[in-house]
This record gives sequence, structure tokens and C-alpha cells, in this order.
Amino acid sequence: MSFPKLKNKYLFEALFSPDEFVSYKNWDKANFPSKIIITYQKTAVNHFRKMFAGDYRTIRLTGYHKLLFYKNIGFIKLDGIGSPHAATAFEELISMGGRTFINMGSAGGLTARGVFLCNKAVRDEGTSHHYIKDSLYSYPDKELTNRLKQSLEKFKLSFKTAPTWTIDAPYRETKKEISHYRKLGIATVEMEASALFAVAKLRNVKLAAVFVVSDLLAKDAWVPEFHKFNYKKALTKVLDAAVACLLAED
Repeated sequence: MSFPKLKNKYLFEALFSPDEFVSYKNWDKANFPSKIIITYQKTAVNHFRKMFAGDYRTIRLTGYHKLLFYKNIGFIKLDGIGSPHAATAFEELISMGGRTFINMGSAGGLTARGVFLCNKAVRDEGTSHHYIKDSLYSYPDKELTNRLKQSLEKFKLSFKTAPTWTIDAPYRETKKEISHYRKLGIATVEMEASALFAVAKLRNVKLAAVFVVSDLLAKDAWVPEFHKFNYKKALTKVLDAAVACLLAED
């Protein structure tokens, strides 16, 4: 039987919308930023605070997330992991007025350490299939991805452009799958990108994604590098480039 269980489910109208939820929560849309950086790492939060110390403001989405913003750029750290959590928050950010997004964070490396700009994502999670027709990949916005590429280059960041593999179950990343996706040229594995790309396509907003490798999925072993200095330094540089990319947008 296909997934989702109801064939062509993505074609059908939802019972209720994120707009209705935002209205129910009475969140204030006034002056909400249209450009937003989404991350999952405290290192990036601390760097954003230092970048705009004294100049950024805070919006509290009642009982939920806290969004920092400078001028028309918002910055939010999602405390949970995985596609359902990220897609739900993304839907609400769009409903609040977000239109251009950069998703940045850590990823497992299938081939090497470093920074990777995402050009497509394997849809090995459940969420994206509720939004768009089944396919192997979902895709970021090409124009925004190209602008982010130029910004990464401007900041002299060494990076590669490559696909990612999005999965719901990090403790079930099997050796067979890793070998399979490595042969397809997949460079990273994470838990949100393919679903966020699908949401962005349905809601007609722009989204690009970039990852810093925090751990390696080597041939016979997992090699964690979450606390390496270079990993944290790379995250801050990627954030610099992401902010500059959005500031430069017309």
C-alpha cells in the first residue's frame, strides 16, 4: 500500500490551516520579519546575539518559540528535531508573514567534513509526502540557493554543493543505506530539509539550506565531532553569510 495511506492525499484540502492556529493563539503579525533564518544550534543563537547586540528585538510566540530579529531578518532556533516539528514551525512562520528562509544547521557527513550547500534532498521521511506528489527528491529555491552560494563565496567559506538525505530515524541509518546514498553522490544526512522544501513548494515561499558536518558516517564507524572548534567556527561563518545574503535581497 502506498504512503500516505490515502492515495493522492496531497491533492485534497486540509480541514484547518496554520492561519487558523495563529489566529487562535492571537500571535501578533505586525512588524513580523519576512526573511527568516532557521537553525537548531545554540552556537548560532549566541553568534546572532553578538552580531546585533543592542540592536535586535525579540518576539515571543506564546508558549512556543522565541524569534530574534534585526531590521527585517528574523532568527529562530528550533528546540526539537525532525521533519514534523520543523514543518509545523515552518508553516506557522509562513502564516505570520515569512516569505524567504534559510535553513542552516548540522548534518552527518557521508563523504567528508566541511560545509555543504544543498541542491536537493532525498525524501526518506514521512512529512513531505503529505504536501507534494511522491518523488525521490524535493528541491530548494534555485534563485535563493544561488544567492546564498555567492554569499558563502564572498565570505571565503570553503564549501561544496551537494544533495542531502533526510531521514526520520537517526538510529536506523543502516550501513547498506549509507553505502547506497554515498554511491548516488549524497554528501550529508539530516532530519528536516526534504520536508521543509516540500512545505515551501506548496506554500509558494523561498527556501535554501546549508549544513556544517558535525559527525562522520564512516564505512564501519560513527565518528562524532560535535564539539570540535572548527565545527562551531564554521557555523558562525555560515550564519554571517546567511545574514548577508538576506540583507542584500531586494
